[in-house]
This record gives sequence, structure tokens and C-alpha cells, in this order.
Amino acid sequence: MERGLSCWLACGIGGAELDPAERQEIEALQPGGIVLFARNVRDREQLADLVRGLRELPWEPYVAIDLEGGRVNRLAGLTGPLPAPARAAEGGTDALRALGEALGCACAHFGIGVDYAPVVDVGRGGYVGGEGRCLGDTPEAVIAAAESYMAGIESFGVATCLKHYPGLGSGQVDSHRELPELDDGAAADEEVFLRLASPARAVMVAHAMAPSLGEACCPASLSRTVVGRLDGYPVGPVIADDLEMGALGRFGALAARASAALGAGCHQVLVCNALAARREVVEAVQAWAADDAVLSAALRAAGTRLGAYGRGPLRAVGWDEVEARAVRARELAGLAP
Repeated sequence: MERGLSCWLACGIGGAELDPAERQEIEALQPGGIVLFARNVRDREQLADLVRGLRELPWEPYVAIDLEGGRVNRLAGLTGPLPAPARAAEGGTDALRALGEALGCACAHFGIGVDYAPVVDVGRGGYVGGEGRCLGDTPEAVIAAAESYMAGIESFGVATCLKHYPGLGSGQVDSHRELPELDDGAAADEEVFLRLASPARAVMVAHAMAPSLGEACCPASLSRTVVGRLDGYPVGPVIADDLEMGALGRFGALAARASAALGAGCHQVLVCNALAARREVVEAVQAWAADDAVLSAALRAAGTRLGAYGRGPLRAVGWDEVEARAVRARELAGLAP
């Protein structure tokens, strides 16, 4: 099933409610996904109302959030702190499953159908590993940990997203600010994504140079060579990381970056904070697609691949269960109450 005129776009919104002007723009653009941030969360009742309204839009966009635990927890003001993935991994399988259940339970309670998690980058001394977001420092350790972590999230009907393909573990800089370069271990790191892939799980592509994978001219997210390595594997939607990140600073304006990522084989792109640019990106991509057969075909493929992602039934859970699972995740990871 195809979803929305601009199903290839997932974007942020401005605040705790959609004001009339923003609602009008969103209804005109029809993005395939809406991504929530801390700015969109005031209290439990408000968030539930916001998500309900978004899910009831006629083209049914999926609603997503970045919820990993540790420093990446957009719901921290409601759930309290949750252990970082690296901390949960130290606690073993039960702690990982409990963290995943806490994340999935919170999403399901609010009606959020997609958690942009887990990070399955192999922690090999790079920037992302230092943030406590990696599940292990070898491919086998990450695969085993991710299976437990995702089982917890997915048990509530919430869709997951493997990030950041082909693996940021060796990148020495923060891609939010600079363009990382991956080392010759990128192929081994990539194998984690291929082994964890399934049609129900998205893959988020990093803005990182991966010369050892055959592309030395542009980041993975804009490279047909790198994104094309996923062809033939049972992956769900392929999503380019946020186009606004500093790693893409020398690769054109947002609309050009969007077209390049879609032309490279990504099915969706993220515009999370540059809300004033949403319309410009959509109009430019649609105009270019009218004259570009490759881009036009990419937009059609996006509609097909994104059809059911993040729109499955969610378990009905009360707030008491959300709180209880958060407490259990903290306990099993050895966090102080």
C-alpha cells in the first residue's frame, strides 16, 4: 500500500500540538512519517492526544521516536532515566530484554509505532561507542545483544530500525558535525546489519565515507554503490539519516541531498529540525522527479517499500506497566533507584 504524496519524507513537527498553519502544511505535504522529539513532549495526556491526532491523518503516516536508553531518551521527562544500551549489555540477556521491553512498552502506550533503535554499530573505538550507545565491541556480541534488545521492543508491536549502516564504529568524529571516514573493517561491521535484517525492520544509513566498500566520493547515504549492497537482502525500508547533519555540509542544499539519497536507493529521508524547509524539499524533489527517470522510479519504489512499516497493531498497555518496566530495566542494569 502506498502512503501519502511524500511518503519518502519523514519529518519533525514544531511543538506539543499542531497549530492550524502547521497542520495545513502537513496535510498538503503528506509525509510518510512524523518524528517526535523532546520539544513535542509536555505530559502524558498531551503526548497521547498528539500521537492520536497524527495517526488519524487520512494517509496514516507512521509516528516515530528515537528511544534507545541512556542519553537518547526523548521520553525521559515521563519515564525517568533508562539505562544506556552499553550498560544494559553489561547486565546480560535479561537486562537487554528488559530495556527493550521498557522502550517498546512506552512507545505502545502512546501509540508510537516506530522506535529508531537499536544502534548496531560495532564499538571499535570510534565516537559513537564513547556515548554508551553500542551493544558490543565485536560483531557477534552486537548481534546477540541486539536480538534480545529488539525482541523486547517488538513484543509490543513497535517496529525497529537498525542504525547506522554500514556501521559507524570506526568513525572518529560526530556525524552531526563532521563527516566520518570508516576504516577497512567496514565490511565486517556491515555484516551485523545483514544478519539482523528482516522485512519488518528498517535500516538507517549513515552519513559516513566508506572507501573500503567501493565509494570514495560521497557518503554512504548518498552512494548507490553502498546503499546498493543491501539489494537482495530481506530488509525493510532504507532510511537516510537526518539530512541536516553537518557531515553533509558540502553536499548541497537539503533538497539536493534528499534527491541524491533517494536516487542512491534510500526509500525515505529525514528532515527533523529544519521545519521551514519541508515544503521546499518536497516541491524540489517532485519537480526534479518529473524530469529524472531514476528519481521518479525511486519515489515509486519508496511508496511500495514503506507501505506497512510502523503501522501494525500495538499492544494496549497502561501507564502502570510502563513505569514497572522502566523500574525493572534500571534494576537489571544495576542503576540506582
